[in-house]
Amino acid sequence: MAAEFESCWSCCFSFILTMGVTAFFIWLSLRVTEPKCYLESIYVPALNKSLNSPHNTTLFFTLKLVNPNKDKGVKYNAVNLTFRIFNDSNTTRPLANATVDRFYQGHQKTAHKSGNTAVTGGGGNLTTVVNGKVYLRVEFDATVKYKILVFYTKRDSLWGGANVELNNSSGLKVYGKPLRLGNSVARIVSGASELCGGYRALWGFFVNFLVVLHVLT
Repeated sequence: MAAEFESCWSCCFSFILTMGVTAFFIWLSLRVTEPKCYLESIYVPALNKSLNSPHNTTLFFTLKLVNPNKDKGVKYNAVNLTFRIFNDSNTTRPLANATVDRFYQGHQKTAHKSGNTAVTGGGGNLTTVVNGKVYLRVEFDATVKYKILVFYTKRDSLWGGANVELNNSSGLKVYGKPLRLGNSVARIVSGASELCGGYRALWGFFVNFLVVLHVLT
């Protein structure tokens, strides 16, 4: 009787373990990582002093979209872009909208999508300066489906944005690296404030380290 009970318990344990491992691998196969969207380049001819065309209302851009999933493709609906210009450190006004047509992206692939748009409506001056610099706010939103084997998941919403500093002599981004359109706030923060905050955090860490070291010794 005891042997039968042990055999039954062994079978149940093996079944539970097998089901757990199977569920884990199914979860891994269904888990997805959201694509990342970057502003790779932006060009505002109105700021290019060598062209001397301050009334040019065209804006050029290139997006970089990265699919980090190893075994899942991504089907994008239209990617909608919004461009705004900062009037001051906290407020913006609309400049233009643009759309990148729908497309499919293979697993672990990077897509580069270029386009241009024109300032319409009440966008006004493209050369507004804040503290001697020109800043734009660029935001995107899109819906995507993930392809797993031959099936597509339900739609997932993506959105994000970033503040972009432009060179007011060339009309290009000040920093050459692609800029992640993430969850940054639409507000201009001075470099001095960020630096002070970093030093305060470092000083706090150093003080805590000394306290712990004193307690241990």
